[in-house]
Amino acid sequence: MNNTKKSLIAILICYFSWGLFPIYFKLLKSIDAYEVLAMRVLCSFIFMILVVLLAKNKNSISLEIKKVWQNKKSFSLLVLASFLITANWLTYIIAVNTNHVLEASFGYYLNPIVTIILAVVFLKEKLTRIQTIACICVGISLLYLFISIGSLPWISILLALTFGLYSLCKKKIILSPKAGLLIETAIVSPIAIIYMLYLASTSNITFYTSNNATIIALLLSGAITAIPLMLFAKGAVDIPLYLLGILQYLPPTMQFFVGIFIYNEPLSIEKLISFIIIWIAVAVFCYSAVTSMKKHNLANKSHQR
Repeated sequence: MNNTKKSLIAILICYFSWGLFPIYFKLLKSIDAYEVLAMRVLCSFIFMILVVLLAKNKNSISLEIKKVWQNKKSFSLLVLASFLITANWLTYIIAVNTNHVLEASFGYYLNPIVTIILAVVFLKEKLTRIQTIACICVGISLLYLFISIGSLPWISILLALTFGLYSLCKKKIILSPKAGLLIETAIVSPIAIIYMLYLASTSNITFYTSNNATIIALLLSGAITAIPLMLFAKGAVDIPLYLLGILQYLPPTMQFFVGIFIYNEPLSIEKLISFIIIWIAVAVFCYSAVTSMKKHNLANKSHQR
């Protein structure tokens, strides 16, 4: 099996894992969302320590961590990234546990296009005509929801914004996934520990009173968080960018169907129309990715001649 096929398998396992996340987090519904978040952070940190200690390149990871620590700008961005991804995790946990899986799905459909808008604002990148159409579709979708329902889908917006800003921070930091996730969880772990100690002091910790299946699921949250991220990092190297761009819509699509067919969440006509507009934006976005890749390949061929 060549590297491209191995990378594709890694990416598909990663995306299928993310697509099934609502089912996993529903197992933790009996535990308060903030407690789930604190335990997820701590379990992820402990898991990443074990991963780094067992890694063949642990010396190079240690050097990466030292370099980031010495670079104030990079470390500040990493601190910001840590709080953004933590906010993203919390929003998602709340969304799933309050029966808003469809809104979470909507947020992850929004995310790539929100990331493009952020790149235009902060990195001064220019939009292509097709990308502009996709962004307009997103604006129309949100405006339609606001007018028809009377409120914006804040869960969707928060998920898209926090992950988009997180990606923006990470783009400015050269760091391997293992080192990055280890530092990010290390930064927020003290807050998680303080919160758990507070719950203990007020006798409000609930996870250990849950059934065995729930406790095991919670303790596995670190591995379930970290493994897909490492698979993504491994797979993204050898896969064409246009294919990666198209496949990223697999998780929200899976979550959409999980919300409707497994958890029977209501899909109003207003939400359906908004989803249709977003799907048009997704189609436009995917078309842009394919055409730009074709142009790139043609340019490479003509250059080789």
